[in-house]
Amino acid sequence: MEASVANEPPASPHGPGRWWTALAIAIGLALLGIFIATSDLEQVGACFRLLGWTAPLVLVPEALVLTLDTWGWRSLMPAAMRARIPLPSLYLIRMAGEALNGIMPAATVGGEPVKAHLLRAFGVPGSEAMASVVLARTALVASQAIFVAAGSVVLVAYLGHPRLALCWLVVQAGLVAAFVLAMVRLQQRGLAVAAWRVLGRLAPRSHLVARLGDAAATIDRRLDEFHRFERPTFVRATAWHLLGWAGGTCEVAFMMWMIDAPVPLVEAFVIESLAQPIRAAAIVIPGALGVQEWGGMWLTTMLGVAEPQAVTLWLLKRARETVFDLVGLGYLAKRTYPGR
Repeated sequence: MEASVANEPPASPHGPGRWWTALAIAIGLALLGIFIATSDLEQVGACFRLLGWTAPLVLVPEALVLTLDTWGWRSLMPAAMRARIPLPSLYLIRMAGEALNGIMPAATVGGEPVKAHLLRAFGVPGSEAMASVVLARTALVASQAIFVAAGSVVLVAYLGHPRLALCWLVVQAGLVAAFVLAMVRLQQRGLAVAAWRVLGRLAPRSHLVARLGDAAATIDRRLDEFHRFERPTFVRATAWHLLGWAGGTCEVAFMMWMIDAPVPLVEAFVIESLAQPIRAAAIVIPGALGVQEWGGMWLTTMLGVAEPQAVTLWLLKRARETVFDLVGLGYLAKRTYPGR
């Protein structure tokens, strides 16, 4: 049996922050509502009817992607930590954190402290848990940068500009390398302690913030040691996450095939890769609600897909995301409030 999570769950937002979150959600829902209302619902409905009893199969690619991402996170953990945490539990912990990332307007990092908190149920010290979460997020962001850069290069080549694509490849390679190096250097220069000092200025009388000082120093030591001595491990974790992004490409191709509107893998790759910056641009709206659908439809139709099929694709992705978020939130509720 897994140990119960500590009695004090991470604090939730209070005060004005709740109103901003509510406003952001309202804007997202309005955008999504307009997206649906202005679509050709008859043709979109026909696309959904093509799924029939096979509709649950649209969840399979994301389940595999989550497995790959979980392996990426696990590969960054010390052997002693890996031995304590069963893979299925780590899978569910990741789902819970990503669900919070999807519903909180916090630049997709609001669920990271929750992941670290849930790891403590397995006897993992809080500083070690948080260090593993930071490293996993770094590897994920590095792989995402590579994926998006590759997608932009492929798009230029796909539009018939091979020489420009080659030049763009060189530029993008340099930008991605500089970006990843900057993330690593930032972590080696006391990222956690710097964050703790900022929190101290914002809440100078907080006893909780005061107690975090030693943990922040421990996190920084772990991050520095990791980046100096375990770089091959970071490369492996990034490779696992790249496979996860490739799984997202397969998801697009699979969904389009299921609604009888197949697209070549190269187009599915461009759609999935360039949808990432569209989603990232809407950091103030939880889950990029509405923005993801509008931007994704524009990108998909730009590549020649008919609008009803494009709308169906992004509604399917939203439905899939909602299912996984509900499972993750259910696990979080179970671990945070056992027996209720």
